[in-house]
Amino acid sequence: MTMKPFTLVQPRSAAEASACAAKPQSLLKAGGIDVLDRLKERIDAPSDVVNLQPLRSELGQLLAAADGSLDVGALVTVARLENDALFATPALRAIQQAAAGTASPQVRNRATVAGNLLQLARCWYLRSAAFGCLHGKKGPACLAMTGENRYHAVIGYQDCVRVHPSNLAPALLALDAEFTTVRGDAVRRRRLVELFPAEPKALAEEHTLEPGEVVTAIHLARQPEGSRSAYKESREKAAFDWSTTAAAVWVRMDGKVIRDARIVLGAVAPVPLARPEAARLLVGKEPTDALFLAVADAAYADAAPLAQNQYKVPVGKAVLREALHECTR
Repeated sequence: MTMKPFTLVQPRSAAEASACAAKPQSLLKAGGIDVLDRLKERIDAPSDVVNLQPLRSELGQLLAAADGSLDVGALVTVARLENDALFATPALRAIQQAAAGTASPQVRNRATVAGNLLQLARCWYLRSAAFGCLHGKKGPACLAMTGENRYHAVIGYQDCVRVHPSNLAPALLALDAEFTTVRGDAVRRRRLVELFPAEPKALAEEHTLEPGEVVTAIHLARQPEGSRSAYKESREKAAFDWSTTAAAVWVRMDGKVIRDARIVLGAVAPVPLARPEAARLLVGKEPTDALFLAVADAAYADAAPLAQNQYKVPVGKAVLREALHECTR
């Protein structure tokens, strides 16, 4: 299937990109990895594609502030997160690990931070022009509910069992990242969790951005002393594959005792899913196998697997335990 012809717009600033993207039938492109797939499949058929690559000098910077915080431009590549020494620390290792597991080296050298966060769900019913699903606004129901669903959600879903495909999102959420957007003259900074719908129903968009709103940066505060993080995932192939389950963990250690913790699951729900109740079980305790078993059980306590993806629950628990062990060693 050939792509529908479109006009490639080359903006000179984030504000101009925002104005162009606000027009009907416009689509933003960063690295273009996900966008190209969607154009080829005619999932999207825009009149204008707004190319953010001319803004690399503005949106492609990785800046470390004197106070220890980091500003990650929207066009920073996934490979940069994988290889930059700034992320080779116990506190930020989850980001490095998530980046290193993304797709293939070729893709990581092109894919961007913002693009990874904002990609469309990896559901074959949604991404095929041959089907009409409710989330794609082309059908009456979620076809994966009763169809082929071995890679779909087991937790946190309502009327749509898509899963969020971002490797970086769980790690960044576990580190309580924030993000900045530009929309016209307005600049907003919010917690990253607000980028994703609080109730990911079928008719909810993949993200909460308004038309014309452009993500410009991700922000990481200086991590407290004793902070450690880890990201682990399961998948079928060693490279160039999507995770079947994932877990990002952040803890703050005081000697051998866990004083604070955050857990975020990936690839098992329509959004990256924080598990605060499970994380609270860690606080005030020393790491043990028994504790981690209880935490993993709590993280998946309300799981409701589908006909073909029951494996995700035991595998997801094992992946979470692995991440907990690594960041508390």
